[in-house]
Amino acid sequence: MSIPVPEGPRGPWRPVREAFAAHGRAVVHSRWREWLPAGPGGHAVALGPAARRMLDDQDRRRLRTLPRPADRARFLASRLLLKHLVAAVSDTLPAAVCLAYEPGGRPYVAHPGAPGVEVSLSHTGDLLVAAVSRYGRIGVDVEPAGRPVRYADVGRRLCAPAEHAALAPLAEPERARALLRLWTLKEAYTKALGQGMRLAFAEFEFEAAVSRGGWRCAFSEVRGPFSPSGHLVSAVWRQHGCSVGGFGRELVEWPRRFGNNRMRADGGG
Repeated sequence: MSIPVPEGPRGPWRPVREAFAAHGRAVVHSRWREWLPAGPGGHAVALGPAARRMLDDQDRRRLRTLPRPADRARFLASRLLLKHLVAAVSDTLPAAVCLAYEPGGRPYVAHPGAPGVEVSLSHTGDLLVAAVSRYGRIGVDVEPAGRPVRYADVGRRLCAPAEHAALAPLAEPERARALLRLWTLKEAYTKALGQGMRLAFAEFEFEAAVSRGGWRCAFSEVRGPFSPSGHLVSAVWRQHGCSVGGFGRELVEWPRRFGNNRMRADGGG
């Protein structure tokens, strides 16, 4: 599902364009260090003024608030990846792609060269993941595949009643893997809605909310030079030609009206 971009700005971008042309969406992953030049000892360093100028005003302000050099480098690289991804699928220049943010923090493309293109972004450690869709909202999340997740610790705040019933009988480590998969899928879905962690995960059942609202989902494990120990990448996107219904309908239709307010469950279909 997720396409590697091992050479930073150089791509390769052809597989990304082909996936976007065939499916109307693409998910890519890359290490943030691939977007930064090597400094002394081979360690990646932050890019200079030319790359910083590629950031939009809001991102430049955000960059200045990050205290740690590694956080600043990761933030800069993630925006460069997203801009190059949008440019690759919309036949424009990365510097011309303007990123803006809804009140809840969800990024969107404010550029006439990419009308209707929706985006999402996630990162953990060295790994960056970005997604783009031409058909509507998309959300993506990434977590280390070996991240320890104990049902006793997170089940109460992550699972709806039906999910508790499905997970409880499973033996470890099968339950831990299922729990991590559910976690990333719920994060991806709420990112697509523009709520992220502000929406209580235990307040909705993932499969019911997604199927009722006309969404699709997929997950895959990334391994190789990008991720020797493995990462789980989950994506949730709006199904082409399906009107939004169910949980999250209002926020998808009027994102700026709701801002940071908590969503309520909606029974529409």
